[in-house]
Amino acid sequence: ATYLHMGAKPGKIAFIGQSGTMASAMVDWAFHRGVGFSHLTTLGDGIDVDLDDLIDYLTQDRKTRAILLHMENITSPRRFVSAVRAASRSKPIIALKSGRNREAQWSAIQGPPGLESGDRVYDAVLRRAGVLRVNGTDEMFDALETLTRMKPIRNPALHILTNGFGPGVMAVDRLQFMEGRLGELKPDTAERLAAFLPKYWTRRNPIDLNYDAGPQTYMQALETLQQDQDVHNVLVMFAPTLTEDSLQIADQVIEFNKRSRLNIFTCWLGHSTIQDARHAFYDSGIPTYTTPEKAIKAFMHMVNHQRSQRVLRETPESYRLQNEDRGRARKQLLSHWESGQRILTPMETYNLLMEYGVPMNRTRFVKDSEDAINAARQLGGDVDLHLLHEEGCQPFSDSMRLSTDSTGWVRWLSTGAEVLEACRALKSHHLAARADSAFMGYAVSSSRAPSGGLGFSIGITRDPVFGPLIFCGASGARLNTLTDRQVALPPLNLVLARDLIHQTYMARVTRSVASEAERYINILAETLVTLSEMVADNPEIESLEIAPFCFDAEGAYAVMATCRLSEPMRATIMPYPRELREWVMLPRSRRHVELRPVRGEDEPAHIAFHEKLSPESIRYRYFHYRKSFSHDEMVQMLQLDYDREMAFAAVAACDDKNEHRPEGRQDCPEELLGVVRTWTDADNLQCEFAIIISDQLRGEHLGWVLMRKMIEYSRERGTIEMTGTVLPENKPMLKLAEKLGFESEYDPEDEVVMLRLQLNEPDEWQASRLSHRK
Repeated sequence: ATYLHMGAKPGKIAFIGQSGTMASAMVDWAFHRGVGFSHLTTLGDGIDVDLDDLIDYLTQDRKTRAILLHMENITSPRRFVSAVRAASRSKPIIALKSGRNREAQWSAIQGPPGLESGDRVYDAVLRRAGVLRVNGTDEMFDALETLTRMKPIRNPALHILTNGFGPGVMAVDRLQFMEGRLGELKPDTAERLAAFLPKYWTRRNPIDLNYDAGPQTYMQALETLQQDQDVHNVLVMFAPTLTEDSLQIADQVIEFNKRSRLNIFTCWLGHSTIQDARHAFYDSGIPTYTTPEKAIKAFMHMVNHQRSQRVLRETPESYRLQNEDRGRARKQLLSHWESGQRILTPMETYNLLMEYGVPMNRTRFVKDSEDAINAARQLGGDVDLHLLHEEGCQPFSDSMRLSTDSTGWVRWLSTGAEVLEACRALKSHHLAARADSAFMGYAVSSSRAPSGGLGFSIGITRDPVFGPLIFCGASGARLNTLTDRQVALPPLNLVLARDLIHQTYMARVTRSVASEAERYINILAETLVTLSEMVADNPEIESLEIAPFCFDAEGAYAVMATCRLSEPMRATIMPYPRELREWVMLPRSRRHVELRPVRGEDEPAHIAFHEKLSPESIRYRYFHYRKSFSHDEMVQMLQLDYDREMAFAAVAACDDKNEHRPEGRQDCPEELLGVVRTWTDADNLQCEFAIIISDQLRGEHLGWVLMRKMIEYSRERGTIEMTGTVLPENKPMLKLAEKLGFESEYDPEDEVVMLRLQLNEPDEWQASRLSHRK
């Protein structure tokens, strides 16, 4: 049912959109580019089928190699992000988001407080989901060409071959603008090229072959570059000339590419006389582009996409909050909430952050000038004085930014007389300029000089669609001029926190002026992770701003912070479920074991665990023997979307004493004893389990303990049935399954035993779906 004006070519690309007219233009455009589709679907406003439903379907479709996604709005953010995260692990997803500005939106949505543009949230969402975002249909197909045809980029340095200096310079300009890296030529490579290039050749990249370069010259240049092990990516460019045939040169490039290790992509400039060459590149699978700018942009899409994918797959360092017991902080915040208070006072915000271990500058909050003098004496040394008033307690208030409102802040006060005079001056100015904002007292803090004058603005804000966000950027006047704030979806680990920091201009400033830049960035990353934990514990936090967050010789410190509460709103990505942790005693040995969800930081323990397993145990679990597991495989096992997957690890800590690990101890090595995991379908109908136990724990009933834990968890989340596949010779697992109530059926075709356990009673629709699967 469609009003498309033409049919779509068959292919391996799926297109999902919300606009029918947009799809019509897409088909027309794709036909010209020779792009075919496995599926082409538009939803309009949608009734009961959404983007996430189709993405889940296409993830399982083997005929689909890549997904093109055009979206206007997201109605089910948690399901959408979960579906896209799962899909992007197996195939590239390229997304085009329209309605970037309020003026273009059908129903304008208020963006998150403290951000210049709500569209930045979509950048963060798609980046976290492993999706490449583009800004137009033309760019979408260029990116598609790159992601599906270009070889993986192991080194981002680019070398450029061209038959004219002008196009090469244009390509270099665009590469530098997009912060790409231009490769260098080794002296011996330059010498070999000089043997057949004009004497006036520049001997550097880009490599100008001269206007009369023919097929043989292009081939010689490519052969020479291939001999240089530092050359990885080559953009081959050609502009039409009177003396050379574009198709003959293209044929030589195609022949060379068949046997080359180089990552080659092309740009044949012009239109009328080079169409045959472009079609030859299309047919041979070599990415080709119409302009230098498009070629470079497509290449950088690949570089940035792979970089983002590596960040998402990187194993984070283990990091625990200084205060593991956050019950007191939670109790205090709930007390404020239940009393109807929505704006925390500066002292209440200060105490909340201190409870979570955020480094705060030593500060006293006082009501009047006499108390301010006493507070200055208690702090000792020079102090800063900040006048507090109601408006300034609002997050993202202009009057809260110290560096843009010096009339509300006096620094380096040495004596009681100076403090008294500063109080009078600040109070006088407040009555003259902000009489409508109630006076709330003063904040007296130790004077500290930030290293290099650097200050970050960090904190929490909230998007009406995607929920809590963590932001980071420059503070004070820099914030207004650079619009530097970047955002990320919680939960964060140290890898994701550093990635957020590196997106800011302020991070580059820090590296250029601070001798201990990396130490500062590490401290800042830990603080961002702490804020991520804070909003997970306290979903009532609507916004929290720390400005500035500074560094000096003593370390990091937050100068001032404000906080607003609102109706609880959960994060789009489910945080680490700490509440599922428990300690159990094994029934036979009475050994204490911790059961907890796995996390990305567990990779070293899992590698050590698998190395100790017997070949039989590995075969029972994976159905064939495995000597080792790659990092990417470990990522799939440990970096989970807890909305769809769960894995419980049985961990023994301090096993030399066989004791419960003391709270807060960081030096107790963990020993992994067993793991049970489930994969749940998008409709929460079925989950499939797998379990593996250490050979040393046989007979300890650990398998029963782990399976009971997983069955209870799956039952509580509403899953209808649990399934599993077991080898017939795995008698211990079959015996355990029988005790747990599983039904078993032998499958003679695959020579395995199928296990099935009903967890909850299905409704009519669920029963119908399950019967079709059977």
